[in-house]
Amino acid sequence: MRHLSYTLYDYQQALVKDLAVASKQHTHVIGQSPGGTGKTKTFVYIGTQVCNRGGVTLILTERKNVFNQNLNEAGAVGINDESPKFVHIAEGGFYVAMTQTLERRNLIIEQFNRLTCNFYIIIDECHSGRYSNVLRRLTTGKRLGFTATPDFRYAKHLPEFYNDCVTTHPVQWFIDKNILCDYQHIQRKSGKGTDKLEKKAGDFTATSQRKFFGTDTHYQELFNDLREYPFNKCMLFCASIEHAEEVFEVMVSAGFSCSINHSKRDDSVYQVAKFDKLHETNIIISVGGMTTGYDYPEVDLIVLYRATTSLIIYLQMLFRGDRKKEGMFFRCLDYGSNFDRHGAYFADHDWKEMWNKKEKNRSKEDAAAMTTCPHCESMIAASAKKCKFCGFVMPEKPRPVEPGIAEDVTKRFDALAGKRVSELTPKELSLFANLRNKKMFAIRVAKAQEQLNPGFLIDFAASMGYKSGWLDHQPIPQERIEFSDIILR
Repeated sequence: MRHLSYTLYDYQQALVKDLAVASKQHTHVIGQSPGGTGKTKTFVYIGTQVCNRGGVTLILTERKNVFNQNLNEAGAVGINDESPKFVHIAEGGFYVAMTQTLERRNLIIEQFNRLTCNFYIIIDECHSGRYSNVLRRLTTGKRLGFTATPDFRYAKHLPEFYNDCVTTHPVQWFIDKNILCDYQHIQRKSGKGTDKLEKKAGDFTATSQRKFFGTDTHYQELFNDLREYPFNKCMLFCASIEHAEEVFEVMVSAGFSCSINHSKRDDSVYQVAKFDKLHETNIIISVGGMTTGYDYPEVDLIVLYRATTSLIIYLQMLFRGDRKKEGMFFRCLDYGSNFDRHGAYFADHDWKEMWNKKEKNRSKEDAAAMTTCPHCESMIAASAKKCKFCGFVMPEKPRPVEPGIAEDVTKRFDALAGKRVSELTPKELSLFANLRNKKMFAIRVAKAQEQLNPGFLIDFAASMGYKSGWLDHQPIPQERIEFSDIILR
């Protein structure tokens, strides 16, 4: 009988129960929870329960640091390049495998496929396509994939291996519960802008980014910011290995205390140790290898010295700074206009739909709810009357000729706090929908209110700026529409 040294929080227990129900109905399920909310402990708990009932659990990972973390957490048998080529798979066994190794171990795969007991395959960071080959060869068992960012647009393999997605709370809920950190986002924009960068395979090319960010102007801006904004530990993300090496050399020459970590460095372990254990450096420069599986709460500054069109990459980088720490705060310096593409780190995303949907134009819904403080250049809520970072009092905007969302943002949003959704007027509901990225939920509420107050939906559509034809596609059923009557905070 395996015993764990921890107990799950209520939100983790709820996720486990939801996954159990979904797994019975759909067999292969994604479990989504933001970075820093304990996904590893959650799936190790699930795997332990499976093993204690005589079943077999296999955790798949693609990165060495994550492999070691999962192996230690689970107290499991490891399958990697250092393990024997043949490992006996027994009922009640718990295994953690590097997917690259397991692909080459045919005899081990055959043993997994012959199992007649309850068999669960847990995929850590399942948004990565690196697992596809081995998952196609594991022909039995139930799959549970865990990730913070199941976005079909950049993970098109997800519908092939999963049938459903279970989600937990959004980032803002965890911030409000003091589980994740709040943050300040400062975005720097150059004169030419990142729209001039070349694209290939849907994202900006490493070559064009290295050239773009390699100018003296960009480096001086970066150096000035690093000297101006206080921080304890900083993670700086680059576009490629070559770019990271160049940035490392330039920053060391400029007197900054830096480490560097990427797959082609033989001293990567030492470089990371200099940053987080020996405390010889306070900045670590990396590419993609540290966007997942690296949890170091002391990180309170994230530097995006790169641009990306991928919401997955963007959020995974920001999640490196959201762990609990003194002050419960981190800062992001963004030189690639990433905020304009993806919005705030705490914005809501409909992962339950996004994991299996073709690309939609979600444009800048999240970013529209934010603005830039003219004094300190922090990203703050568009409704803010005063910058919470520097105290600058925002000047009042002139009243628009036709009052709408813009006026509500500057004049009335604070008045919504404490109200229930059912108490909102059509205009207030549209304000909530835009600022909190809750448009689908707000439409459901508006339809429910239309059942009780005819004309509500028309006024809501007008406040949202929808064309008259939109109403023709919003049928109102006879049965009562239910919704969660939440209190706004």
